[in-house]
Amino acid sequence: MIFIQRGPALALLCMSGAALAATAAAAVLAQRPMREVLPDIVVPVNYDLALSPDPDALSFNGKVVITVDVRAATSSVLLNAVGLTFDRATIDGGKAAAVATDGKLGRATLNFGAAIAAGRHILSIDYHGNIGRSTLGFFAMDYSGPDGPRRTLATNFEPAAARQLMPCWDEPGRKATFTVSIDAPKDRMAISNMPIADATSLSPTMQRVRFATSPKMSTYLLFVGVGDFERVHSTVDGVDLGIVVKRGDTGKAAYALDQAAKILHYYNDYFGIAFPLPKLDLIAAPGQISGGSMENWGAIFYSQNHLLFDPKTSTEDDRQLVFLVVSHEMAHQWFGDLVTMAWWDDLWLNEGFARWMQTFAADDLHPEWETGLKAASIFEQGKQADAVPSTHAVVQEVFTADQAAQSFDSITYNKGAAIITMLNAYVGRDEFRDGVRRYMHAHAFGNTVDTDLWRFVQQAVGRPIVDIEHDFTRQEGVPLVRVTRTANRVHLAQARFAADPSTIGNLPPQRWRLPLAVAGVSGDRHDVLLQGVADLALPTPLLVNAGQMGYARVLYSGETLDSLTAQLGALKPADQIGLLNDARALGIAGYAPASNMLKLAAALPAAANPIVWQRTLRVLTELEEHYGDTPQRAAYRGFALDMLAPLSARLGLTGTPNEPANIEILRSAVSETQGKFGDSVVIARARKLVDSGDGPPAAQRSAVLTVAAGADPGTFDALLARALKTGDPLQKQHLFKALAGVIDPALARRMIDVALGDQVPAGTAPELIVSLARKHPDLVWEVLAPRLDDARLPFEKTLRWRIAAAIAGFSSEPQRIADLEAYEARSVPAEARKPFLEAVASIRENQRIASDVLPEIDRWIAMHKKGTLAAGYRP
Repeated sequence: MIFIQRGPALALLCMSGAALAATAAAAVLAQRPMREVLPDIVVPVNYDLALSPDPDALSFNGKVVITVDVRAATSSVLLNAVGLTFDRATIDGGKAAAVATDGKLGRATLNFGAAIAAGRHILSIDYHGNIGRSTLGFFAMDYSGPDGPRRTLATNFEPAAARQLMPCWDEPGRKATFTVSIDAPKDRMAISNMPIADATSLSPTMQRVRFATSPKMSTYLLFVGVGDFERVHSTVDGVDLGIVVKRGDTGKAAYALDQAAKILHYYNDYFGIAFPLPKLDLIAAPGQISGGSMENWGAIFYSQNHLLFDPKTSTEDDRQLVFLVVSHEMAHQWFGDLVTMAWWDDLWLNEGFARWMQTFAADDLHPEWETGLKAASIFEQGKQADAVPSTHAVVQEVFTADQAAQSFDSITYNKGAAIITMLNAYVGRDEFRDGVRRYMHAHAFGNTVDTDLWRFVQQAVGRPIVDIEHDFTRQEGVPLVRVTRTANRVHLAQARFAADPSTIGNLPPQRWRLPLAVAGVSGDRHDVLLQGVADLALPTPLLVNAGQMGYARVLYSGETLDSLTAQLGALKPADQIGLLNDARALGIAGYAPASNMLKLAAALPAAANPIVWQRTLRVLTELEEHYGDTPQRAAYRGFALDMLAPLSARLGLTGTPNEPANIEILRSAVSETQGKFGDSVVIARARKLVDSGDGPPAAQRSAVLTVAAGADPGTFDALLARALKTGDPLQKQHLFKALAGVIDPALARRMIDVALGDQVPAGTAPELIVSLARKHPDLVWEVLAPRLDDARLPFEKTLRWRIAAAIAGFSSEPQRIADLEAYEARSVPAEARKPFLEAVASIRENQRIASDVLPEIDRWIAMHKKGTLAAGYRP
């Protein structure tokens, strides 16, 4: 599964203060649940699943014949099932069982009335259920095809939704083989994890498609889909590799097929085990699915924008996103599918590794993208989530299915990837790969805990890798390294960083074995494994955490930071980004002046690396979003536009032949930022390009649409009409995404209704709602909150919780905290409430930025402004 964080929206972990933290912790401990696992008296060996869906009625009939091992005599069988009606259940063809269901636990008990002897048996269950609209479980996705309305049926199960399709042992450690068949129209394509074994005609229009039996795998990796699909494919290292798209979209599949072929060959070599299934399909949904994309073994299911690349309309940013998500999900075919965590406690072993691997593969296959440098933003998201009291250890206790669903967060993905990046750098890439290969060979088709991997890596290098890994995965928090100088020596002291220091004031001291590089600007370097404190003889100015491989914040004294700022242009791009990220975090938290982030931004040369500038633009935009419609915002925007003018002039309006890809991305980002900050020239140009017959060039599409959509009601209406008219779900998604950035509150209110209607591509409503909330949190809350408990809202429950916390987290209104607490008490189980605390912490931080940070920024700007606003700006 891919997790793409867009602010507090999709990584809900934080808190408001020490008192609230203590209260919440006490409540969690008082209600600590037992882990929801099934007894191991009866375990599955093979599922033979037959499905007969009725797409028009949104229902299905199912029959599953499960070969089971009974390990001790028992008269009942306990398994998982949600929303299913049991018609008949027998063991070895005997008397039908009495069935009792537990909706809260998602279980069914089959009572047979007589003892079942130990040994192998055949459990047969006939049942029926419903096909849903939310994109988790077994669901339908509708769209308009060239020949009229179309409906795709598909599944998406992680972490615990396979029980919505069939009665099963729905736990990652209960691996079994699967044999699947499905009744489908002859003019539609049926897909599952394995190739088709045979197809039997049922009528002139219907057939029964049966797939080959899979290797042992976890239930959450099962996939079944039926749709009006086309498939393009090639053979790579003996594997039939295919891209599956809705009819008419094969022209958008070529790029993904080309890149997937390279990635498959690369991973076969890196992991030292060839992909073990005979085919691998990458399947594009006609919309978006819960979780973004899903790594089903041999049948990866992608949100359409994660797989499709349209040469006519897609941007360079789209191109790189497709590669990253394709490589992420394909990494899971080994890390997660071939070798699977034993339980959700170790989810990071799947997701942190795949997030790291997507960067590692990109750096090897596309070094010109500098994806490793871009990953600094991934690590920064992990640090932000880890700096609040609601953070959790990377290896966390998960008790329930609801908690497992909430574990897909920035700690699991982004802190996890940062730790692996740090350990790979500390160990060395060849030695690290050797450890991974040994791990894969030792545990193929099995289940593990994270230490199983790190012991192999440790054996490869003979260093205390397990201890270092445990320091960062068994305790929460971000290390803070304080740097002070005396004469020619530097003193490093370790503490813990917090976004609100008052929340950790009473906590005991923490220590990490922290790999750090300490270097002078001239290049001399010392590698340190910092444990507490260290004294080193080094020149000045110096960089601590040079290269930014260490998972830490660095707090310099004022003089040291000033000397680094003065030489910012001479530093490596990774260190420029690291200084900026730390200055932002330390300034907002009150460890250092908040104006340091503007000092660094203003010192950045126009010729700096495009990725450094992209991060700078993000920092500037995040600050601007905290201003209301005030003279101070006008002054801030003018200062920022003055600062961006030399960069904009250097980039020009259009690209040049053979320019670096990241320059194209930066040009678009600068234009979008200028438009958001009110540059009338940029806004007028965006309107003109939108109104032109051909529309904006592909390279400028995203920025032009975003700027134009927020410009005025007339342009908004024109883009909305265009979005409603087009039948292409991918074009619809692009247009609606731009419209969700609208500035005018009245237009935002209209857009909420559009997002919740049936005209947007399937599954895209959550992202659109969260995007609207970034600028209009209180408006969106007031409209959506009354609907959160409405069963007709097509969001599954854990997604509702995420959306509620995301919307509130963009606000600075104290009332939102009370609203969240009321919603939690009404609708969220006690063991699943911790993620809401991030939204509370975000609200508190927004208040602190408004009261403390922005006034300091305003004073700094007043002292340093050039005296005139940037050309074209009209406040």
